[in-house]
Amino acid sequence: MNENDIMALSWKQPFASLMLHGKIETRTWKTNYRGYVLICASKKPYNVNELFQISGAYQYYRIIETLGYEPCNCLCGQTIAIGKLIDCRPMKLEDSDLCFTFFNPNLWCHIYEDVKEIEPFPFKGKQGWSKIDKETFNKIKYV
Repeated sequence: MNENDIMALSWKQPFASLMLHGKIETRTWKTNYRGYVLICASKKPYNVNELFQISGAYQYYRIIETLGYEPCNCLCGQTIAIGKLIDCRPMKLEDSDLCFTFFNPNLWCHIYEDVKEIEPFPFKGKQGWSKIDKETFNKIKYV
């Protein structure tokens, strides 16, 4: 694998960290991209009120149970993992628990496999897909 084989994408916390626990990612948009993704935690996490709006109380407490800590304690502004995006499909009712959110038929499920933790390093992300450069690629070290 080289820098041309991987794209970067940002997540707001705690959803970036949940990718290391088998989360199905939800987005408002469909993607045709398949391949390796550098999972980046954006600088600004969701606050508790936003999480309750997105996920509700039941999923909020599942997030705490899954992570083992409060969502506000997640690492932000850093890369945290690499995973392989293998599918994109409309959300199904039964996806709610793996998405850690309310069911929304207007969301797309981005399905990842082999999500592996990396040594975090600062990364200035942006909205949507971004290519990474050789310098960023060389910083990637698996834990």
